[in-house]
Amino acid sequence: MKKFISLLTVLLLTSALTSCQTPEESSTPSMRMELFEEKKNAFGNIEAPSDFDWKQCDGIILDFIVENNINANILSKECDKFTNVTGIKVNIKSMDFNTMTEKINMEFISKTGRYELIYVDPYQTLNRFHEELENLNRFEDNPDILHIVGGLDSFSPAQTEVCSYFQTKDKLCAIPFDSTTMIFFYRKDIFEKYGDAMQQDLGYDPHPGSSSFTWEHYIEVSEWIDVHVPKNEIRYASLTMSAAHNSIYTEFSNVLNSYGGDYFADKNVNTLGVPLGSTLLADSDAFIKALGIYQKMAYLDRDNAGKFNWAEAADIFKNGEAAMMLNWDENAPALENSRESTVAGNVGYAILPYGSIRSANIYGGSGIGINSNASEEKKLAAWLFIVWATSPQLQINAFLEDQGGNMPTRTNLKHLITGQYMAKLPHASATITAQKKSFAYYRPKMEKGYEFENMIITNLTQMIHDNLSAMQTAQNMQMDWNNIRNASG
Repeated sequence: MKKFISLLTVLLLTSALTSCQTPEESSTPSMRMELFEEKKNAFGNIEAPSDFDWKQCDGIILDFIVENNINANILSKECDKFTNVTGIKVNIKSMDFNTMTEKINMEFISKTGRYELIYVDPYQTLNRFHEELENLNRFEDNPDILHIVGGLDSFSPAQTEVCSYFQTKDKLCAIPFDSTTMIFFYRKDIFEKYGDAMQQDLGYDPHPGSSSFTWEHYIEVSEWIDVHVPKNEIRYASLTMSAAHNSIYTEFSNVLNSYGGDYFADKNVNTLGVPLGSTLLADSDAFIKALGIYQKMAYLDRDNAGKFNWAEAADIFKNGEAAMMLNWDENAPALENSRESTVAGNVGYAILPYGSIRSANIYGGSGIGINSNASEEKKLAAWLFIVWATSPQLQINAFLEDQGGNMPTRTNLKHLITGQYMAKLPHASATITAQKKSFAYYRPKMEKGYEFENMIITNLTQMIHDNLSAMQTAQNMQMDWNNIRNASG
């Protein structure tokens, strides 16, 4: 691991074949497969030109700042395979969501190039710092290096719009990396034991997953469990992620969209993104209805309203203390791990409860991008890592390994899972359904997303802590959003 990338390679990246080759000589090169110590597979292998020097970045060290999640953990275990082939060492710096967001903000404000590889959250990083991310088209369009396996068309189109671009598709800012989605978790054993009694008292099937399991029914079922199930079996009938944290915003968003509500009506605000949303739709009937429902959900456990975020709720559920919760699908592997979970084998998974329009399941996936402040040598090394880290082989490993379970971002792998692996991984069916167009919800993506989300978090928190009405909360949100818009000029 002693030599760095040659000057010739840098020139190839920056000038894209300006040599005196004839068109015939610069035609598509012959390709060679690199398996990274894996077996050849049917769902896509990494290929590079036959004369590509895999060791040209030997000795380079990269730092990857990433949220502490399943995919990051799998990469940490597998990364030696990448290093053995390329000579590139990648330090995976995984951390909690809030710490990661703060460090990325500081990184792009200071422009130090401290982290060459960036976990690109569409709503915290891509929207605000897209100009600080390298345009990955310069690598993907270069015929002399390796490309994303299967190309961008192999990923879910909707997820690619959200994770990879901002406002236009002229600049490729990130490659889809993970696809976390919010689903419903419940204790199968509790529902099996008490389901008949619940149905007799409530007058309907109380089991989650069907279109009859609405938010109103969720509240009634929670109240029934709280009264009839002994506390030594279940401490919390249901859990809300209503702490003053990003979790309260994402959780409320599911309820809002299930009643047909949304935050803005601007074109592309939920896909490619916009600089600034226009009118906040907080005065709509659907918005006010959703606020009222969410307040009732938070007050199901009045003593703990506003206390738990998504990590804390998952830990409580894993310890066998709760009967129901909304949370990210990536929690399923830990819940099914008998070495660390008391509820392994007793968890049911479903799409979220229905509102008057549909079940809406918020998408939380992110991409991997390259810090534009990094050196040219490190940018190429980072690109090699991205191609490997987002490859079908790594994605299926992250799904099937004992510590894995995160749903791939590639369409063909979802088909493979549906056909072969659904029975082995009980949360897969709920997650795949939740990511379908008719169930998925993509939240607003704006340059002012940080200010917007903090405004929503603050007002939802105030509604719960001060017992404000839904109408008053909606009016407060509209006033605060108008102030943000006015301050933006």
